[in-house]
Amino acid sequence: MVSEALCREKKEFSRTQEKPRTTSGLGFVFLLLHLIFLKPQLTEWHEKRKNFRFIFVKFSAWEFAGSDKLWAGLITTLCDNIKDQFGCIPTSIVRSLGHQSTLEKCKFGSEWVSKKILRIPVWFIFSFLLLLALILTLAISVFGISIAEMGNNFALALEGVGFGLIGCSALLTMKNSLAVGRNMIVSQKAKMESLMNKTDFSAQLGFMNDIKQEVKVLTNFIKYIEVFERRKIRIVLEIMSLDRCSPDKVVGVLDAMNILLSDSDAPFISVLAVDPSIIVACVEKSNTFKGMADNGYEFLNRIVTLPFCVPHMDAQTKLNFIKQVVEGKNALMEDTPMQPQRYEAGKFQGNSMEVVPLMNVSCEENHPSKQRNGKMKPSHYIRQTYQCLMDRESNLHEYIEENFLQMRRIVNIIPIMTALMFEKNVSMSSFSPQRIAAWVTLATCWPCRLSWIWQCLEDAEQRKELNEEKNINDEMLLWTIYENSSDKLRLIQPSIDKLLTLDGDPEIFQKFLSISYKFTVKDAKIILPYTINLDSSLKRKMELLLGSKLLGRRATSSSENVTRPEWNSE
Repeated sequence: MVSEALCREKKEFSRTQEKPRTTSGLGFVFLLLHLIFLKPQLTEWHEKRKNFRFIFVKFSAWEFAGSDKLWAGLITTLCDNIKDQFGCIPTSIVRSLGHQSTLEKCKFGSEWVSKKILRIPVWFIFSFLLLLALILTLAISVFGISIAEMGNNFALALEGVGFGLIGCSALLTMKNSLAVGRNMIVSQKAKMESLMNKTDFSAQLGFMNDIKQEVKVLTNFIKYIEVFERRKIRIVLEIMSLDRCSPDKVVGVLDAMNILLSDSDAPFISVLAVDPSIIVACVEKSNTFKGMADNGYEFLNRIVTLPFCVPHMDAQTKLNFIKQVVEGKNALMEDTPMQPQRYEAGKFQGNSMEVVPLMNVSCEENHPSKQRNGKMKPSHYIRQTYQCLMDRESNLHEYIEENFLQMRRIVNIIPIMTALMFEKNVSMSSFSPQRIAAWVTLATCWPCRLSWIWQCLEDAEQRKELNEEKNINDEMLLWTIYENSSDKLRLIQPSIDKLLTLDGDPEIFQKFLSISYKFTVKDAKIILPYTINLDSSLKRKMELLLGSKLLGRRATSSSENVTRPEWNSE
């Protein structure tokens, strides 16, 4: 958009030979003079201008999630950013001097006309009073105030009239100056936030009217700046994090976009960056539009005028994103010994629990892990794992979803998981850096299915202790475990539909475990205790559901097998 604006600027200059004005430096002084003494007109010449200036305003809905009226936070953010862009003095002048009327349109004539009082231009009145003040000052300095004692009543009358005019104008100027100063000290954002905190006031209809008036003042102010700068201005409002708010507040922001910012003359462009599936669910669940918006997609179609879905990432773009996250993480990596800090005995006296470590780690020099893993340091191993993650030939990027947050999770988990394995004496010879990266990717992209495999392994171990399991060995592939237990998974699938939505594509899951990375039961037994990104509550829920289903099936089968005793009557 910025490059497009610069290109249009050059074309417009070649057509009109007019350079746009700026609102900084000497241009700021000219702007104040125009706002005080003149008013703009929307001429046909201005309507034909093709050059634009874009002002980007970012609104994070999550920051106002605790507010009673989230949509009012949208307006206050808009006010605050416009004030920062053009300064508090011009915006305060516009609010204080009552520039709330719609700009007049005319085909011909000047773009700026003088403000008038009793059909007298304001600049003429100001110049006359200034000249009168200079004459009176000069007269007082020459003749003094006691001029009436010499019998010159005419001069005394002129002096009185002059002082009266100057006094009245001074009072009016002081009133307007105080209003401008008050608006400079107390911003419009602060006013709106104080009103939002009063629940009794925000429930009144007058609060919505105040918001609409504020949008009207902002619109007129932007029109003023457009005529002054000789180019059109568009405020690009970027609405983010809306899918993290409650349904009613999501609908409130959408309603604000639809009502307050949808005027055809309003210089606003709203960009809604959200997940449509979440927004649609919020609209359908909201109490505000109960019965009015049963289909959330139709509601979005009535608001969004230009839908745009982000295309799929290619391999290089995804690798660039992963590299960006890894480079930010590398700044925290140091070749420091992974040893717990030794505390002095008398350092903590209040609570003995403060010195209890989360896990027991031995720090002896002849530690078995040091002999097992050689001289390799955890930080070096972590960097190798990151390199495998960014390597195009390792094809790990094919299994990572196009989700920047998921990429960040994988990068954050790798160093913690690797450090735990080093400290707990795990032999890293069977787990290359690439396999560590692959396992973290597996647990991040398919947590529900991996939890199911974990549950199946635990059940197999328990049956093995009872001499009931003979089909599972350490060399068996995890995909084989999953495939053999698919009937049990279908048994509880209706109850875990929400959990299965956490997983990625099931066909890609099959390709991952059966072709690309053939993890075995032995691998899972070693690495599962250190898989910190795998939520154990998923496995627990499956365990309870499977137990209840199997128990109900056994009860049903046993009741069917019971036969009534036959009585032989003789």
